[in-house]
Amino acid sequence: MREAREENVMTDNNQQYKWRQRKQRNTRLGVWIVAVILVSVGGTFVYEGLRDSDPQRVAEEYVKAATGVESFTVEAGDRSLNADNQFVQDYTFTYTVDGKETSQRLSLTQQQEKKYGLFDQWTLQAAGANAVDMDLIVPAGVQVLIDGVSPDESSIEEDDTLSPGAIRYKLTSVEPTAKLQINGLPFESYEGTLETSNGLLDVRDRLEVSENAKVQMEEIGKSMINELYTAVMQGKTSADLGESFAQVPNKDNLFKAISSNLFRGDELQADDITFEGFEPVFGDIYYPGRDEESYIGIEMKLSYTCSYEQGEAETESETETETETEAESESETDTETENTAGSGEQKEATFYFRYQDGNCIVTSAEIPGVI
Repeated sequence: MREAREENVMTDNNQQYKWRQRKQRNTRLGVWIVAVILVSVGGTFVYEGLRDSDPQRVAEEYVKAATGVESFTVEAGDRSLNADNQFVQDYTFTYTVDGKETSQRLSLTQQQEKKYGLFDQWTLQAAGANAVDMDLIVPAGVQVLIDGVSPDESSIEEDDTLSPGAIRYKLTSVEPTAKLQINGLPFESYEGTLETSNGLLDVRDRLEVSENAKVQMEEIGKSMINELYTAVMQGKTSADLGESFAQVPNKDNLFKAISSNLFRGDELQADDITFEGFEPVFGDIYYPGRDEESYIGIEMKLSYTCSYEQGEAETESETETETETEAESESETDTETENTAGSGEQKEATFYFRYQDGNCIVTSAEIPGVI
């Protein structure tokens, strides 16, 4: 009996041991399951928080879902504050759909409430929420870019009330904050937005003459002055003047005036002529009248210093002095040169330029004589 009782006790102990082992295994398994769940939830928590805190990623996911394209370029714009003191981030996406390049501008706003209390949230502004229809007037011949893309030519509207030197674009569903760029001579590159209070934006008065255009016009003016005087002194005619004079209607009269200034009969009145110290002054940009062809006009006044030596002409007094001593002749010659040489005289020429079809053309020139 005793042995039987001892055997039963051993059996109970074994069963209790196995039960404890099984319970420990179940506990460890439960701990691992809970740990895996916590890691998974925590990873998802962090992943979603970080994903939505990146405005560019939010914008990219929207573009992919809305257009179905996977390949695009993205340009980040400036980050600004809106009226509610929230950050606004702009992006411009460029991609190709059905063989045509398309550009889309998106604005994202940083929300006041953080996700999970830790992560920033950025939401997409509804496309076209602030879109407007408007007119844009620009000089003819310039490049126009809106958010980096040229307006379609079909948006150009004929307008008989405008100068031929201007173009009107009829823009539909554009964002007022869209970036506007104007490029092309004779203007300095211009950047702004499409914001306007009356649905019309005329940028002509906002444009300035570029430094490149100023240098170009100054060099043309200097070249024309030197070319004109060289041709006259070499006995050429106005027909020999070069390309810069091709559109100058008064070039024949101009040539005759300079020739009369330099010569008395066949005798040259001024020699060794030099021009230096050029200083240009540019007038306001002007546009053609309604019945003229399209161009952009600029006036330039070019001041400079002119020096020359008096030309030698035989006179009766010089003939009479041929018998005088060599010393007296040299003295008279020196005195005559000092009294007749033109040194450092200030002159001013005026030129009228047209920028037309990418070319700089002189349409009128007024160049003074040296004497």
